[in-house]
Amino acid sequence: MKDKFAVVTGASTGIGRAIALALAKEGAYVSLVGKNEEKLLETNNLIKEIGGKSKVFICDLANDSSLEALIASIKNETKRVDVLANVAGIWHGKDEVYAGKDFESFDEKVVLDTYSVGLIAPTLLAHAFIPLMPSGSTIINLSGTFENGGKGWLPYYVSKRAIEDLTICLSQELADKGVRVNCVSPSDTATEEYERFFPDDAKDAQTPEEVAKLFVELVNNDETGKVFVIKKGRVEEGFHK
Repeated sequence: MKDKFAVVTGASTGIGRAIALALAKEGAYVSLVGKNEEKLLETNNLIKEIGGKSKVFICDLANDSSLEALIASIKNETKRVDVLANVAGIWHGKDEVYAGKDFESFDEKVVLDTYSVGLIAPTLLAHAFIPLMPSGSTIINLSGTFENGGKGWLPYYVSKRAIEDLTICLSQELADKGVRVNCVSPSDTATEEYERFFPDDAKDAQTPEEVAKLFVELVNNDETGKVFVIKKGRVEEGFHK
């Protein structure tokens, strides 16, 4: 993976940070995308500590102008994108987790932002960077498992089911170009925010590093057009139920 150019959204914490670190360890130059500058700089410093290379790109993926500026900035930075990891998503606010809520009780902005970050931004990033992606490059999207369906999580659930459809459709469209597209659907993962909102469940959850390991494997192998469910480090293929 040496000298590959990677773009990772949601790289400030959790799974996104773990993926950014894992790609950097493999020798990729990693563009760290998110809106929390302080946390992104922490990720950047961690990558420097392991001898990796990265750059911070501040972006609010729910904001059209900010997304357009991000795309322009990355295109100024490189003429080649080898890895696009769409990790960012919205499932909580500053002091509230968006779970166990009736759909009509969601704030309209939360619904729109969840769709924007979880589906629209990944779609537009793929649209922008596919012309820069050579044969052998890869797009990997992050979904999520919902064993009991989407009740109480509806906006997040819909955005994640939709990104799985995007994955399959893009893989078919890009097959002749040699660009591989897959999706990783992790079960409970002990990120900082998950531990904050679900401390009891986090004790038995998998680590972000286990999810990141699968991302790296998908960058390095020939799989395409698949959704991989990962539960406590165990990987299986198939759509979540």
